[in-house]
Amino acid sequence: MGIALAALFIVACAGHAGAGTDGGAGAETLALARGVADGGTPLGDRATTLALAQSVEAMAVREGAGARSVELHTLAASVLERVWRIEGREQDAREAIDLFRAGASDLGVPGGCDAALRAALLTGELAHDAGATYAELYRVQRRAAAAQASGQGKGTCPRTVEERLTLLAAFRPPARALEAIDQGLAREGALAAAVASGGVNASRTNPHVVGIESWPGPDATRVVIILDRAAPFGAADEVVPRGQAPRTYVDLYGVDPPASGGDSPMSGIVTRLVTTGSSTGTRVSMQLDGLAFRRVFHLAEPFRVVIDIARHPPGASRGRRPVTRIVLDPGHGGNDPGAIGSAGVKEKEVTLDIARRVATILKKQNLEILLTRDDDHYVTLEERTARANAFSADLFVSIHCNAAENRSRHGVETYVLDTTKDEIAARVAARENATSTAANVELGSILANMRLADQASRSTRLAELFERAAIASLHDKYPDVLDGGVHTAGFYVLVGARMPSVLFETSYISNAGDEQRLASDDYKERLADAIVNAIKAYREGR
Repeated sequence: MGIALAALFIVACAGHAGAGTDGGAGAETLALARGVADGGTPLGDRATTLALAQSVEAMAVREGAGARSVELHTLAASVLERVWRIEGREQDAREAIDLFRAGASDLGVPGGCDAALRAALLTGELAHDAGATYAELYRVQRRAAAAQASGQGKGTCPRTVEERLTLLAAFRPPARALEAIDQGLAREGALAAAVASGGVNASRTNPHVVGIESWPGPDATRVVIILDRAAPFGAADEVVPRGQAPRTYVDLYGVDPPASGGDSPMSGIVTRLVTTGSSTGTRVSMQLDGLAFRRVFHLAEPFRVVIDIARHPPGASRGRRPVTRIVLDPGHGGNDPGAIGSAGVKEKEVTLDIARRVATILKKQNLEILLTRDDDHYVTLEERTARANAFSADLFVSIHCNAAENRSRHGVETYVLDTTKDEIAARVAARENATSTAANVELGSILANMRLADQASRSTRLAELFERAAIASLHDKYPDVLDGGVHTAGFYVLVGARMPSVLFETSYISNAGDEQRLASDDYKERLADAIVNAIKAYREGR
């Protein structure tokens, strides 16, 4: 279901013990939530109202599936929607959309279609874009039609959504955008066409957990759950007796757990990781050593659910801490050579060479340096950022060589994480992510639901320093080097970085002239100097 209540602090409390029923404290909670949602009850203070929505969502998750679960998801979303309409904070609306989508995970259940419609309408309203509403409604219509064609769905949902689409026909997005939605749904097994073509086997076994990886740290931990294919998921917090350690969990709906389960002690902010089967699929639970910030999102190809746990939200001020810890990330490695030039120069070798040169210089300046790889082995994209977070890095620099079908393209470019409509930037991201264009469209939707502004300004300033330093370092001997500027794109390797981060495209290895230069020690040494100078300028506040 995407990001569920991402960006809420984890709260451990003893209240709402009867939250799964309409009796006692649960009934009071639901009555209050309904009053807030329909406008009959004034909003209380913000923290109390958000806690109310979270309590109702916890009931929905415990309910599992069915009409009751849909009702509770929708109620929690409605509370957050009203908070947004009164206070105007965009994040409240985004979280409401996530919860409406949770209620719409099965369109055949009563209330599911209505939840999907509300999610689509709120998405468009928040974006001030009727085209965004159309795209969301199109996704719902395709899911509903596929479910009905396969005999799994009933009712009037496809016709209801089709009527809404007709009203918005003037705002229909380009065909390629709708094709990307179809491709994403096909990967998830949600299109009847995919079933009919044999691309998705309707009788196949449930999705299952392939593996769970973790990178613990004292202030930040990343857990990655790898599945054999896409599945809906939701995140919430366990209700624990007062005085016990808080726990948070992710439920993977309809997913078979690993055969052996798992109960692993960990060090740092997450003290224990437990994987068990549940009534709705698989639950991955994390015991914490105190209150923490949780962010949950998914990445495609392969499908994995990423859980970032940290003591503070992204961008939280750490005072005037000096920049002393740098993570250098040489792109690619091992069985992933990256881009290869016409003369055989490999991106993975160039990036590692430059990173080692940079590390040597920075260590002499008494800085703490971590390389995500210091030899020719493969490191996953999510591990690279996880290691930077666990290291409590102050800066994250991912080093790459650019490539393009147009072999005349050349020069130096620097990227920061953001959503983008720039097709060239999207292609660069797809290549570095090793994913399809459709997967990057999906990532753009995920990033739109994450608070990127916290780091964007600092990352952009760092990127501008990289461009300036690169041109200054190269131009005296290579005056034709083009300043390609600073761009935004959806790079997996930067997602979740808790510090200013950039992806530095040293030059185009697909260009014969740039490739020849990237193979030379002089050019790589000048690029290394540029990285060092940019970091120095950032540290000095220039």
